[in-house]
Amino acid sequence: MHTFKSTSLPTQLTTDLISEHVGIEIEEHRVQIPQTRLSRHPHAPALGDRRVEPNYQTDFSESQEELVTNPQQNTTDALAQLHQLQNTLTHYLNADEIIWPLSMPPYLSESDLTFLDTHFERPWYQDYRRFLIEQYGYYQHIMTGIHVNYSLSNQLMNQLIAKRAYPNRNAIYFQTLKQVSTYRWLITYLFGASPLTENPDTDQLLTRRPDITEPVRSWRSSSAGFANHPELALNFSSLDQFFASLNTLIDDGTLFDLSEYYGPVRVKATETYHEQHHHAVEYLEFCLFDLNPYSTDGISDTMLTILELLILDAVFYPQNIDNAKIKESVVKNDSIALQNPETPLTQPLQQELTDLLTRLETLSAIATPDLAAK
Repeated sequence: MHTFKSTSLPTQLTTDLISEHVGIEIEEHRVQIPQTRLSRHPHAPALGDRRVEPNYQTDFSESQEELVTNPQQNTTDALAQLHQLQNTLTHYLNADEIIWPLSMPPYLSESDLTFLDTHFERPWYQDYRRFLIEQYGYYQHIMTGIHVNYSLSNQLMNQLIAKRAYPNRNAIYFQTLKQVSTYRWLITYLFGASPLTENPDTDQLLTRRPDITEPVRSWRSSSAGFANHPELALNFSSLDQFFASLNTLIDDGTLFDLSEYYGPVRVKATETYHEQHHHAVEYLEFCLFDLNPYSTDGISDTMLTILELLILDAVFYPQNIDNAKIKESVVKNDSIALQNPETPLTQPLQQELTDLLTRLETLSAIATPDLAAK
């Protein structure tokens, strides 16, 4: 672990200095009304062939639309394109369809489960889907959420390396992965929005926590939500060891492939997974957010601003984060996620938040108006 140098902090922070590319992926269900059931209508052909179409995909269910923006220069542009994609999707909805605004799906009847089992129009994905059904059941994978793909600007990373704050680009990204993961609890505390499940008898995962009384902050963000089995363990001692531990789980059949790792932050590289640790990290994928039911597009500018600030905090105020601290952060996030939403932070977490806000205020003080306005 390197030591943070105050000279690494630039005199100004602008949106162009922070991000090279930003992309948003959002999953959301088409639901038929008045039945409030997963839609039986097919994915609209006008949205393109899912085998090659970059912006309109579906996920585990045929009703589960996945909108993917192109890589944009900043969060503002990514949100603007997402809004356009949402408008087009809405245009092609059937008269009896709506977009379900919550991460937790509506009540699943027997006919819904039968539909999930018998209707799937992407045969190239079928083997993996069947594996997931056997491992997790149907319910977990029709929870929906938001993934933010983020690459730091080349200018910023070159400055950090030139000032010897980090040895290379991979080190910057790995520090960001670890530190944002440890602060996942703050995202859950501020933006958790899956307080209820309408399927307590169907879901195979919520039975892990029969002691929990609803409402909670976020079923989806908890270990009883969209998560790997709790016994899964990775090595965060270094980037190479992190990759090696993932490779081992894939090679022994514990994980189907890299996409089955459901950690809060995932590493993306240009090469195939088994060669990633030999090549530069291209970007990080942040899998932190529930759908925001109060936002037209499911995500707000405020949510992305908080994420960017946590990324900057990781880059400019790196903490020593080992495997024990990663494990502690999982427990911490789980506690926050499964609390009643009105439960205040504990005193230790209040102090941790105070320390974090102090650092973020320093970062905000050097932000130029285009960033500060966000």
